[in-house]
Amino acid sequence: MPQAPASVDIIFRLLRELPETTRTDLVARTGLSKATVSETIAQLLANDLVTETGKRQPGRGRRQVLLQLRNGSRLVIGAEFNEHGCRAVLADLRAGPVRFADRSFTSAEPEDFVNALEECVAELRAVATAPVLGIGIGVPGLVDDAGRSVAISVPFNWRDVPFAALVEERTGLATTIANRAKAAALGEYWQGSPSDLADRSHLAYITAGAGIVAGFVIKGDPYYGHVGTAGELGHTTVEPDGPQCGCGNQGCLYMLASESAIVRHVREAHTATPVHVRASHPPLDMHDGITIDDLSVAMKDGHPLVVQAIERAARYLGIAIGNLINIMNPSHVVIGGSLAAFGDVLLVPLRAEIQRRSLWDARNRLSIAPSKLGDDVGPIGGAALCLSRVDSSRMIHPG
Repeated sequence: MPQAPASVDIIFRLLRELPETTRTDLVARTGLSKATVSETIAQLLANDLVTETGKRQPGRGRRQVLLQLRNGSRLVIGAEFNEHGCRAVLADLRAGPVRFADRSFTSAEPEDFVNALEECVAELRAVATAPVLGIGIGVPGLVDDAGRSVAISVPFNWRDVPFAALVEERTGLATTIANRAKAAALGEYWQGSPSDLADRSHLAYITAGAGIVAGFVIKGDPYYGHVGTAGELGHTTVEPDGPQCGCGNQGCLYMLASESAIVRHVREAHTATPVHVRASHPPLDMHDGITIDDLSVAMKDGHPLVVQAIERAARYLGIAIGNLINIMNPSHVVIGGSLAAFGDVLLVPLRAEIQRRSLWDARNRLSIAPSKLGDDVGPIGGAALCLSRVDSSRMIHPG
């Protein structure tokens, strides 16, 4: 496959971020010469990646041809592995969703995840109207810096699972993986809110659910850290003498604010509550398989033990996120994951704790909001992950 010049990557990135632009704009923004920009645009036009949409008159100067990325000229597949199965999306060159597919599974074995993804991919490829460039997957756990394997996943008890190779063997599509929160951060940057790129120039996405992880996007580039472990918020210490964590540390946020921690706290509080007091509470069936979804239903009924557990988790999350704000100074913090569904019961004490813990300068002009993409953020993030790593030569010559 012929190698595309570096200018293609530079210009393609701007075309992806700008609704419309001109050759003159691209020269000014990139610092590339007029000749290089013209040659690159000619190449992208010839390969149907860009279209000319009209002309504009900049004051008294010559009319300039408007350029726009042809979003649907190439497609990618994004996916997320979650606690229930696989959710995938067929997406365009801006990670815009074309069609979703879902598959569930009966166990948390890696093989079941791959089987579910393979079925999703087959469904999506069957309706693809343009070449599919590859797959990006958000996975639970720490991922090696090459984006190939899950080194460890505490909630799923995985170690050294080569997901990228397994998926490539099944689908024949180039595959890259990242921690699902870090992929979701890219999804929020590309497709989320706010719409102004400046407002999310330093974006932190926090997923709080079965695990707790932060993902960072800094001026369009994901930040993974030296070996890919940046953002492991769930394994920061928020209670020095707290419970032992499976990672080997003590007092991790994961042990105090994750789904399992909340369920455990409710169970312990329920056991410690006298029977006559329980009788005054709304019904709560504390069966062995109780889940965060069951607690969400109970919270809607105003069950005080559930509200107390969510508020407690929110305070611990606020401590950790307050520290993150002081260290990273983000412009926008997005809260996602299953706990975000608890709405203000989570967000009000969370914001109050952040207010207490973070420096005024760090939180000045900072927005904190739940994800507007909801369950779609994971697969959209996977699509953005694929696009952020796909070689421009493969875009130009997808065969």
